[in-house]
Amino acid sequence: MLISLVLSLRFFYVGYTRSIDGESPELSSLLIWIFSLLIITLCTGLIFFFYSYIRKWKVNPGKAKRSAALIIILCVLLSVAWVLGDGNPLPLTGYKGNENTYLYMKLTDMWLYSLYILLGLGILALFGGIILSYFKKAD
Repeated sequence: MLISLVLSLRFFYVGYTRSIDGESPELSSLLIWIFSLLIITLCTGLIFFFYSYIRKWKVNPGKAKRSAALIIILCVLLSVAWVLGDGNPLPLTGYKGNENTYLYMKLTDMWLYSLYILLGLGILALFGGIILSYFKKAD
């Protein structure tokens, strides 16, 4: 947390200064730290997930199969969102970065479509629960 605080304060105190090549060293160091934390978080989460899955499998294989089914459903959701995505690069005036490629466009669309699908399913579940509770009270 101390490293995050120092890098954040350095970025906000020094401000967004541009060097000769157009890159800010404060922003670059902050982004590298954020991506490092993301990778550490993902790896730690996966390790704990597999550890708890193996323990759950030994105790109750039925619950472990349901957890595996949820992971498979998530993979299917991401695959459908990947297929729905458009990989055409965007015509951005004045953009000189190298992230406007087929892969980045497909990944961005995949995450956006998966969020749209999950948001829609959440809203349907909310209204479905309200309607279901209404009919249960009517009986």
